[in-house]
Amino acid sequence: MEKALDSCFSGTASIVLLEGAVGCGRTELLQYGAELAQERGARVLRGAGTENDTRPHGLVRHLLAQLPAASGTDHRHVPAAQEFTELLKESARTTPLVLCVDDLQQADGPSLAYLLHLTRAVRRARIMLVLTDSLHERAENPVLGTELLRHPGFVRVRVEHLSAQGTAALLREHAGHPVPAGPAERLHALSGGNPLLLRALLAEQPLPTYEDDDWPSPEPGGPFTKALLTCLHRSGPDARTLASAVAVLGEDATEELVARLAGTTSSATRHGLAALRSAGLTRDGRFSHPAAVAAVLDDLTATECRALHGRAARILDECGSRAAAVAGHLLAAGEGEGEWAVRALHEAARQSLVADDDSRYVVACLELARRASEDERSDWELGLRLSAVSWRLNPAAAEQYLAGPLAALRAERLGAAAAGQLARLLVTQGRIEEAAEALEYVTRASGSAAVGSVRSTREDPLRELFALPPAEDRTAPQPGGAEEPAGEQPAEAARTVSPELRSSASLWTHPGTEADEEAIVRLLEGTPLAHSTFDPMVQAVRTLVHTDHPDRAVTWCRTLRPEASQAPGWNAVFGHLQAEAQLRLGDLAGAEQQATAAMDAVADRGGLFLFGPAATRVLAQTAMGRYDAVARQLQMTVPEELFTNVYSLNFLRARGHYYLATHRHKAALGEFLDAGRLARRWGLDRPQQLPWRTDAAEALLALGEHRQAERFVLEQLASPDARSPRLRGVSLRLRAATTALRQRPKLLTRAVDELRRSGDRYELARALADLGRTLQMLGEGSRAQMVTRRAWHLAAQCGAVPLAEQILPGQSGGERKTNTPSKERTETAVATDTDQLSESEKRVVSLAAYGYTNREISAKLYITVSTVEQHLTRVYRKLGITRRQELPMDLHFETLEHSA
Repeated sequence: MEKALDSCFSGTASIVLLEGAVGCGRTELLQYGAELAQERGARVLRGAGTENDTRPHGLVRHLLAQLPAASGTDHRHVPAAQEFTELLKESARTTPLVLCVDDLQQADGPSLAYLLHLTRAVRRARIMLVLTDSLHERAENPVLGTELLRHPGFVRVRVEHLSAQGTAALLREHAGHPVPAGPAERLHALSGGNPLLLRALLAEQPLPTYEDDDWPSPEPGGPFTKALLTCLHRSGPDARTLASAVAVLGEDATEELVARLAGTTSSATRHGLAALRSAGLTRDGRFSHPAAVAAVLDDLTATECRALHGRAARILDECGSRAAAVAGHLLAAGEGEGEWAVRALHEAARQSLVADDDSRYVVACLELARRASEDERSDWELGLRLSAVSWRLNPAAAEQYLAGPLAALRAERLGAAAAGQLARLLVTQGRIEEAAEALEYVTRASGSAAVGSVRSTREDPLRELFALPPAEDRTAPQPGGAEEPAGEQPAEAARTVSPELRSSASLWTHPGTEADEEAIVRLLEGTPLAHSTFDPMVQAVRTLVHTDHPDRAVTWCRTLRPEASQAPGWNAVFGHLQAEAQLRLGDLAGAEQQATAAMDAVADRGGLFLFGPAATRVLAQTAMGRYDAVARQLQMTVPEELFTNVYSLNFLRARGHYYLATHRHKAALGEFLDAGRLARRWGLDRPQQLPWRTDAAEALLALGEHRQAERFVLEQLASPDARSPRLRGVSLRLRAATTALRQRPKLLTRAVDELRRSGDRYELARALADLGRTLQMLGEGSRAQMVTRRAWHLAAQCGAVPLAEQILPGQSGGERKTNTPSKERTETAVATDTDQLSESEKRVVSLAAYGYTNREISAKLYITVSTVEQHLTRVYRKLGITRRQELPMDLHFETLEHSA
């Protein structure tokens, strides 16, 4: 620049052309030249080509207006090119003249012609031209560039974007001190070495704040975004079009694909991409930061953006690109037409499902494929897949997606394979009768034997749902000769369960052997939670709940729920199972909390599934005496279709217990019997899951119907499930209520033993309360007091306020008060001293605390009465107490189990 200025002052015309990409410093260097010329006494005329100024001779008029000789003249009249040249030469005779023209590529054509004439005519004159031009944008007058080369004083200067070292130098100048390598490298990568973008980034975030390797992402709509868009708009229409194509294609952007999407020629594409690269906007054909992509796409209208994505999808599909890439563009376009779009979306969803990726993405792909599909059969298949995936997110939607396939099945238009898939989905949603209907269709359509008889073959559509292959017959044998209190047995309750119905119900029952239970635990320990394993794992945990292992079920739910955190539907299922398990442990508050969390996880997207956790919450709240909360909850609308779903069983049972607790005994009995009828009709009559007989017996006892109550209790005790300690304990407690007073202690003692083994503290409290009342009625006041005290303490621990109030009226607000204030302090103190007891002493004292006499303890532990007395004497001394009534309330259940 200085050499050219020296030539100008010596009388030799010179021309300096500054070429470079937008934002790389051409204008800044031009400004430097102008200031240098002014400092040396030259007259500087400034002008610039502008995209918006399309007037002929606009640039020439602007330059002439700055000449002193031209001041006050009429600028509407533009002199001829020769006259324009002579005016400039005349001015240069007295003072060197420097013309600084920015953005030559945007100047109007006539003005460029005048400049061309000037370069040809000026050789020996004190005139200097400093011009800036875009490196890649096509010039309005390409002849000018050639003529400049002919001029002896012509110099071309290429203005490049900053190197990493140049960026560091600029940052050092900006900060006033050296900048750590980390931020410098990050800023160079973000800006691409473009000084304009670099300064925009520094305007967003003061440099001295960051000393580490990181740098915040640019703000949407901030200085960086605005600077980037400015660069694009000043790079010409081709560059903007190509930038949009590059942003839309993302990682798939190649020169060929960009040209196809932008609709530009190969030459225009090369020039445009080179302009983007030279400006530092792209690297390796792609934008260097997602913020740049977002800025480019945000500059498009919604219609333009969707259209580009739609074309990109079609182009990528024609090139054989990945299904996920094609699907991504179709989703962004919001539409797709034709078989190719359906195929790509379907395949992308399948691949994502196999990889266990984002379920929302899978649902979005399948939803769009369904809208794009023009084939009815394809629509049904997509509905089935959508139902399977949607359960992760939206159980209600999962249920609704099956409406089309179910209608097709009933019209006998669904294929056997699709009908089998429909049966699987209906089973997992608890729609037992509809699932059986689908299985019957599969049997007819495939011409095979009944589904129930091919359980071990690959033809079974339900086989993949199970943690273990189910037994041939899941239903407990119906006791012969039983009559229902109403004197009638509806036909649907008494009829033989079909193989298809039994198969459909088997997922909701459980294996009955310890070997099966151990195999289920091994499955849980060795199986990751995934789309293909969810149903077997749910059945495995449900089995633990229903086979007297609720503590293990709680542990597994706590393990699996974090893994299902991104799938609210799955999370709700495991939350519901955890609530059920905690309810069976007597943890009423925990059951209520987990049931509420399960309902909240899917909120208004729960469909019929919501009635499952709702039933558990009702049972827990009823036991806690929160009747107002239950009443509000039972005001929820109950759809008719609920009573074709498994979730209706516990809902009916829960509603019955609320009626029972609020003294509507006949209504309660009706709910329990309805639940029993449905369970028998569906082949789900497993008392371990649904003890409707003892529920009904409890209602009948409240109505004074002891004989009918006894019949139900005996039926339950006769079932194979009565091996369960919990079920047997509950049954024995109610059996005692139907027998003579003198026979009750023996039955209730057995009930206490069974319930103590089961771990259900709430049911144990109820059995102990009955035993305490019975002993009191038989005149065994001292033992009755101990048993009652233990029952109250357990009820209080469970938060079962009505039960605690029933056991000891007036004491449910807090710990029981006694006439000896020191006793409470003693209980607190001795609770920490039980560790000093031997195992033998713990076994004895645990039974003594439950009101067993020394002789009964002797018989249960196979030791002499004298040994019992010696153990108790040592226990009293170690615990600092003097009598049995002062034994602590918080003895551990592990000790009690050892005593059994």
